[in-house]
Amino acid sequence: MERLRKIDIKYHSEAPIIKEPFLGSQIPAGPELMVSTVDLDKYLAVSSPSHKWVRDKVVYLLTTGSSIPSFSAAAQKLSYMTQNPKTSIEEISEVISMDPGLATRCVGVASSAYYGARTIDSIDQALMMIGLEEVRRIAFTVGVMDSFSHLRIKIDWDRFWMHSILVARLTHKMASAFRECTGAEYLAGLVHDIGKLFIEHYFPREFEKIIMRSLERKCGHSKIELEVLGIDHTQIGAAVCDVLKVDPQIINAVWSHHNPLYPMIPEDPVEAGSFLPACVALADALANMGQLSLGGEKQIDTPFQSLPEWVFLNSFEMVYGLELDLQKEISQATEDLKAFQ
Repeated sequence: MERLRKIDIKYHSEAPIIKEPFLGSQIPAGPELMVSTVDLDKYLAVSSPSHKWVRDKVVYLLTTGSSIPSFSAAAQKLSYMTQNPKTSIEEISEVISMDPGLATRCVGVASSAYYGARTIDSIDQALMMIGLEEVRRIAFTVGVMDSFSHLRIKIDWDRFWMHSILVARLTHKMASAFRECTGAEYLAGLVHDIGKLFIEHYFPREFEKIIMRSLERKCGHSKIELEVLGIDHTQIGAAVCDVLKVDPQIINAVWSHHNPLYPMIPEDPVEAGSFLPACVALADALANMGQLSLGGEKQIDTPFQSLPEWVFLNSFEMVYGLELDLQKEISQATEDLKAFQ
């Protein structure tokens, strides 16, 4: 029996609901945080010569290794594993266990009230109790949040991570309707706005201008970032992810999520490079509809089902079906944040 293709999108309590009937080896040492200026130039083209100083400062910060601490070897290995959907529970367990700090944090989160306040003593036990997907999600979130913890300054830190975790959850949900997910989807959503943290920390005066003008114009941060800095958070985020040795399809999603149908890395073999950026873009739009953002994001006045990213995704076969309740996802993201802190 052929799957129904029709998707009904309703708004309940100002939240969209999308429904469709459901018919190992030891870790090598992590690469050093070194990257050449040439490698970063492809991301950091400025909109005018007067902003070259911004590009130069970003390159200096990223190439000297002083701005972003590297992911642990385990976190990097987990990122690489997102390329292989057949990664086993045993491989995930071995990788996480090689990093005592990450393992301890993962076990602590898995033992929290959000996961039933169970007594969990090891990664193996956590995998048995809450499953591979949840443990991998915990490891990604803990690894990313810990790596960027030094950048918390003036912005609402909790609100930023609430938005990021929600977009990560929604990206995973969106992508999983069409294909088996590997973790790359969740990670792409989690780091999609990481460039904003970089701007806030290293360009604080400019960041304040960006937020104020965005709130006044309601045109989105990227447009104002280009006016003020000559580059935007997607460019900086992609450069940061490159430095952290994140998988190229995730870099592409970070760089392209505001223009996903024209990806910045079109040679990405995954669905012509647009699939994952489109999932992140839709997740970001839903999160903004739910008022989970820093403020000043572009207002979407187009019906969700008419967004070009959604039309694009529907050109693929929806293999697994999709049921998405934004209010429920917001509640779960709230609980996630409590557990991860």
